[in-house]
Amino acid sequence: MAEMMGVSTNTKEWLKKAEHHLQNAERQIMSHVIPNAPNIKFEDATLAYQRAAEAYRVCEKWQEACDAYAKAADIQVKLGCPEEAASYASEAAETMVKVNPADAITFYRNAISLLCEVGKFGTAGRIQRKLAVWYEEDRNFDEAIDQFRQASDYYLGDNMINQSDLCLLKCAYYQGLMEEFEDAAEIYATVGMRCLDSNLTKFNAREHFLRCGLLYMAGGPHMHNKLKRKLMDFKTGDASFAFSRECLFLENLMAMHGSSDIHQFADHVYNFDNVSHLDSWCLEMLYEMRVQIQDAFDEKQRAYKQEQERVKAEHEAEEREKIEAKRRARAEAKEAAKKGR
Repeated sequence: MAEMMGVSTNTKEWLKKAEHHLQNAERQIMSHVIPNAPNIKFEDATLAYQRAAEAYRVCEKWQEACDAYAKAADIQVKLGCPEEAASYASEAAETMVKVNPADAITFYRNAISLLCEVGKFGTAGRIQRKLAVWYEEDRNFDEAIDQFRQASDYYLGDNMINQSDLCLLKCAYYQGLMEEFEDAAEIYATVGMRCLDSNLTKFNAREHFLRCGLLYMAGGPHMHNKLKRKLMDFKTGDASFAFSRECLFLENLMAMHGSSDIHQFADHVYNFDNVSHLDSWCLEMLYEMRVQIQDAFDEKQRAYKQEQERVKAEHEAEEREKIEAKRRARAEAKEAAKKGR
């Protein structure tokens, strides 16, 4: 009980501090301007709003904390300090997400806009990626793809290639699951080729090339020619790729697609997975191919059955024709015998 009273008392103290700082900020704004330092009162007000927001956060008064940060951001915008304003807008978003995520997104977007004004594209990309992750966790994958792509562009604007590629790979991952196979494949191909430019990332290239190939395979036979051209590009960029397990795996898969042998396909995937583990995303792409092979096999079976039925029908028609011809011949013979009498 004593502990609970202590917490309650402590909360009340912080709440009083927050209200004190808030009143102090408002007094600073209403105070007279110092001739030689016209902005000093606004700087003091900003600091007071910041302290009020921090005190409100201790009390878990998220809305009040957000409002205080937002006022600090507005002051910094008026002072022509977009970077500081973006920092406060970001803090406002962090507190608002506790009570209203939709409003938090608005604050984050304001922060991103302010950061872009001063060329802080890397920081803008980090915030944009945070928004993308929110949509991803909410399973709004269409919006997540757009947000990751925008984050990639921001990172690229700050020459942060690796971070940009990570966002693009997120786009490709979800585009593949949403059956946007060709667009996703192009991303994996582009990122894979870029990996070859650095000794630190070149060993990741084969993984990206494999995923690119699986996407083209999942897209259906009409995309196989594009895959063949891509494989040639990959071999040109990385001479060792031609002898890699990933390349041989993709080439064998293309050959198997024409044979419609579902058992051979399953064995090939199983053997590759034993050596190089295939994650659930890769298996999803392979399942798309399995469905295509099964459909092709079923179509061949239907065509074979139809052909068998056609041959049987023709044979039965010929047999009926022979029987009818014999019947007519007997009838004609009887008629001729009657006339002979």
